[in-house]
Amino acid sequence: MFDPSKDWMPLGSVVRLRGAERLVMVAGFMSIDGESGHAWDYAGYPYPEGKQDPDELFFDRADVEETYQFGFCDAEGMAFMSRLASLEDEYQEERARRRVEGGV
Repeated sequence: MFDPSKDWMPLGSVVRLRGAERLVMVAGFMSIDGESGHAWDYAGYPYPEGKQDPDELFFDRADVEETYQFGFCDAEGMAFMSRLASLEDEYQEERARRRVEGGV
């Protein structure tokens, strides 16, 4: 069974973040904030408008309060989700390194 606190959601998934009024659509994975250098699980855009300004919204799996729509996922998408899962340890090490170096 899918667990949004541990598993990756496919592109197009729509979620509500803790404390947020607006919904967010997943638009990217393992994202780096260009300003802070912080590594985030996801990049997204407000739903339903999509990209409106140059800044993406960054969030982590722990920030997801509720999943409203699970994005489209075919065989190619499943292979990509599997690849993300295989990179999990490396990604978490990079996040920790960025936190130590950047004080985030």
